[in-house]
Amino acid sequence: NDEKALTIADYIAGMTDRFAMGEYKKLFDPFEKV
Repeated sequence: NDEKALTIADYIAGMTDRFAMGEYKKLFDPFEKV
């Protein structure tokens, strides 16, 4: 059961990282489309 929770946590963390990278690009990359 802990393994399932860890898998879900990793999935959410991965989504969060992609979201954060996208937000960073929108804020700091002048060539990124908003």
